[in-house]
Amino acid sequence: MQMLDKMQLTLQVAFFPFKDLFCSSNDELVEMAWQVHRQTKKSTACLNAFLEKLYPSIMSRCIPSSLDEINLLLEKFHPYLFRRYFRYDSLTREEMESLLYEYYFDLIQQFTRALMSHRDGEMVFKYWNHELRKQDEAMADIWQAYTEFDKVHMFSLLSRLLPLDLFVASYYASNHLFEPLQLDGLYQHINLADAPLHDVLRNGVSENHLHASAAFTFTMLWQTCMNFNGDFSHSQVGKYLKNFRVSFTCNSSEVKEYILTAQLLRYLLAHYIASAPTHSLSQWIRENLRQFQSVYQRLVFEDSSFATVEELKTALELVKKELPICKEGEVDWITAIFDEYRCIHTYGENIFLQQVMKFKEVHSDLNRADLNEFLHVFFRYLRIKNEFYQEVNQSNSVKGLDYFRSYFDRATDGFSSQEEHYFLNMLRNLFQNQYLKKVELRLSIAPRESKNRLKILNILRSYRQILAEDYLVDHNKEASFPRIGLVYHLIKQKDNIDKDWMEYRRDNSRLDRLHYGRIQQDYLDKTSMIMRLRNRIPYLSNFVVGLDAASLENHTPIQVFSPVFEVARNSDKDGMRMLDRDGHKVRHQSLFFTFHAGEDYRHLNSGLRRIDEVIDYCKFHSGDRVGHGIALGVSVERWVQENEQVLLPQGEYLDNLLWAWGVYTRASSYNFNTFSYLQHKIYKVLQNVLKDDFRHGMSIEMLYEVYQTRFKPIQDIVAPSSQQMAAAVRNNRVNRQFQFLLHMYHDKTYLERLMDPIFVRTTEIEREITLDMQRYVRHKVAHNGIVVEVNPSSNFAIGDIKSIYENQFFQIHQPDDRDVPNTLVSINTDDPIVFNTNISNEFAYLYYGMLYRGIGRSEALNWIETIRKSGMDTSFIRDDVSNYEYLRQLDCLLAALEDPHYCEES
Repeated sequence: MQMLDKMQLTLQVAFFPFKDLFCSSNDELVEMAWQVHRQTKKSTACLNAFLEKLYPSIMSRCIPSSLDEINLLLEKFHPYLFRRYFRYDSLTREEMESLLYEYYFDLIQQFTRALMSHRDGEMVFKYWNHELRKQDEAMADIWQAYTEFDKVHMFSLLSRLLPLDLFVASYYASNHLFEPLQLDGLYQHINLADAPLHDVLRNGVSENHLHASAAFTFTMLWQTCMNFNGDFSHSQVGKYLKNFRVSFTCNSSEVKEYILTAQLLRYLLAHYIASAPTHSLSQWIRENLRQFQSVYQRLVFEDSSFATVEELKTALELVKKELPICKEGEVDWITAIFDEYRCIHTYGENIFLQQVMKFKEVHSDLNRADLNEFLHVFFRYLRIKNEFYQEVNQSNSVKGLDYFRSYFDRATDGFSSQEEHYFLNMLRNLFQNQYLKKVELRLSIAPRESKNRLKILNILRSYRQILAEDYLVDHNKEASFPRIGLVYHLIKQKDNIDKDWMEYRRDNSRLDRLHYGRIQQDYLDKTSMIMRLRNRIPYLSNFVVGLDAASLENHTPIQVFSPVFEVARNSDKDGMRMLDRDGHKVRHQSLFFTFHAGEDYRHLNSGLRRIDEVIDYCKFHSGDRVGHGIALGVSVERWVQENEQVLLPQGEYLDNLLWAWGVYTRASSYNFNTFSYLQHKIYKVLQNVLKDDFRHGMSIEMLYEVYQTRFKPIQDIVAPSSQQMAAAVRNNRVNRQFQFLLHMYHDKTYLERLMDPIFVRTTEIEREITLDMQRYVRHKVAHNGIVVEVNPSSNFAIGDIKSIYENQFFQIHQPDDRDVPNTLVSINTDDPIVFNTNISNEFAYLYYGMLYRGIGRSEALNWIETIRKSGMDTSFIRDDVSNYEYLRQLDCLLAALEDPHYCEES
């Protein structure tokens, strides 16, 4: 088992009391610890019953070498379950519960002390070895077993397991930082950069690969759920929770129920703390919420399951009626309860956690039972929150975009991208990163122009508001601030195979009878709409800067996008200059391209082929970018060892073979045996697809020409015009076999066979072909000036990468490698909500990866400076105008977006 698997298992075992809902009431853990301490015969039976529930939860997220390993880790982190651990000879059950809470908070503090510190007024990663305190001795061997570089991985894995706000609150508590001012400016950002890296990043970084719908933190999503009004039918959040599809590793599918429960508990705890109580929570409820008393007892103590939605809604209405607050437009009502925080810029959840920690420390006058009750309720809330976190934050248990997509949907569907306040909060959150100078936001294209205009307006209006309020640009036009740009992406879709090209020929309006015919036309229509907008509205081309294709890579072949990107790059459709409404001459900025490719693939050659096809057939020029490009940097030798047999559709395998054959035909030298092998395999696969329709006159050259022709517009391929037919006949390029092979891709019978999965053995000759293809595509990407968007956390979670330190970056960008020229790269986050990261920490992961490889800090910093500058230079956002002129253009664009004169022409 690799070190990372060990770390993942360690964290899962260490923190199960904080995150697993099956022990949500804590009573079972207290009972076991109490029975073990008393050394009763019942203790073994209790433990075995508990382990039967714990094992599946752990093994769904980890790969332990044995159950014995889990048991040893449990004994390491939770010794009270196995032996008399606490010093006191005679303990009551109440005393045992109190000791367990102390133990849990101490466990959090030990990890906090090992991983976190502060510098220059912000939370930072403690990359140095920390001095062990006496109370840390029991865990000393853990941190001695891990190097500085292992700690980076530990931080990454921990941040994907639990929200780090609890650890931040623990850090503040251990340093007695309880004044409201201490939280000002805290937005969950823990800076991984050490001091020298900090100095390099201060020169500015560019975020070039960021999906706008996922460009926020978990705390933003959690606050939205905690302020939910209970309307599951009409509100955005209500519909989101109602339709929430849980993961296969979830501990509870009762999402609506546990969100309402958490909201209720949070509301009660916050009011209870704010009342400065001198007695228990139960007594406080009796005094202030008498009608709620019986419900509270049942929800919190009598039943570890959740009440019904209707019961919870009724309870919430009652509590909020009896304990009203005046929100006055607050994003989170926590700020309204703790009035002293009104001028503090932070999340309400940070305030709440700080108050819980403060209450636990300063209310020593409460007796043990009263404090136990408070912590009992808090831990129930905490486990619900952490369960929800694990539903929207992707772990490394399963790779691939299809698995990731479920996390993306669960994380992002809670917000409406048309809501202006979402963009206001999202941009404010992004701009908390002091290094950020440019941000490209990726957006889907709405079906109607009016919706696209409204979304652009909402984004830019929110952006302008932030510049005025946070950067005071209206008072200082040359104030430094981040610039933004919008990149529209086409979402890859899967088409069904119920196709009949003859039916299309009989009625050529039936695009759905052609494979991807309707989808390609939809892409063309949407792209044309964006092009018209850019050409019609002054300065919009300076802010709508790029076109992308995103989502599940295996769903849509590059052939579908080729005509779309060709239309978008057609200079005949793109203007050069226009006048704005004030008569100023406006220079039109050309559209740049990017494309998600080589990220998720069944066969390594499939990923490499798609990158090559994007460059050749989607009209990519120097400065355009490929998203992820993991296939470029994967070790072919290791990939072959781990994939002795690959399962993929035989049509995909046929395309891989034809593509490789075409590459070899253009090479100055090639291995004759390899060439013969490719020809043999091509014919064999084609025979499997055509069966009785196979003809020996179908040459490899003809098959390769069919492969190339499929990148043309689908309608032109299936139903060429009479002029095209005549020209083709004159060139002797049309014959029945050629047309038959083209039509095969739009016929259900053959599509079924093309989609049929087959096993491909990665023989020695297949390994040689893959090595050659990777070397070829790497050279091509580098020589053509194509930029690779590297997203370390995303690539680690989704792609064929074993650790952050094995990122493809290190294979495609090596300063001293003379065999392969350096590829231009930009470093990005991809989806911060899903991977709990930010742009500067993505740089830090690569930086520590350099040090891990034995590169000196000075050389590593120079390397980081090179890729930092590369990201800034290859951003689609131009910086050739002053801040003053940039703001003037932004204001003019905002006015034009609201001006009916620039609306869609009739």
